Amino acid sequence: MSSPTRFRPSPVGGVLEAQADAGSEAARAAGWAAGWAAGSRAAAEAAAGQRRTLDEVERVAELARGARAQAALVVLRRAAEAISAQVVPVVTEVTDLLDDGVVALAEAVLGRELAGSDDGARLALARALSLPAEVGVHTVRLHPLDLTVLLEAGVLADLPVGVELVADRTLSPGDAVAQFPDGFLDARISAAVARARRALEELR
Repeated sequence: MSSPTRFRPSPVGGVLEAQADAGSEAARAAGWAAGWAAGSRAAAEAAAGQRRTLDEVERVAELARGARAQAALVVLRRAAEAISAQVVPVVTEVTDLLDDGVVALAEAVLGRELAGSDDGARLALARALSLPAEVGVHTVRLHPLDLTVLLEAGVLADLPVGVELVADRTLSPGDAVAQFPDGFLDARISAAVARARRALEELR
């Protein structure tokens, strides 16, 4: 009597499963590597984009700073020009008149005002009002004592229409400053002497 035949399970199925698992792991590894590479590229591109953005922002900021600095220089230049125009002692229309009378003015200043004449206030007012009417003097500043002398003498009635006398403690007795729309006339004694001295030096 023959022995019974024994059947053993074939290993083929297990091999296939092992191969399938290995294939899945390799696929996962490949997918992870591809994803990491893609993520790295995206991060690098994002970083580069941020760098470009920051560079552009810095460039624009630098341009803005330069523009503000240039604008500030323009404002300062215009302010300086405006101040220069305002402190010119005479307007263009009367420059010739003052030049012609500078020697006589020096003589009057040295001979009368510096000698302490009693009518120093009247002379100061006369110098301040020596500009042509079309210049438009509207204010004459005087030392308070000179203003008191003039008011007591009743000079208000003789003033040109629209001219106001104002006390100014920064001025010395005998000084005057006439203000008009385009600037002012420096009729101080020191300024008159300086103008006379310059004119005399030019004649030498």
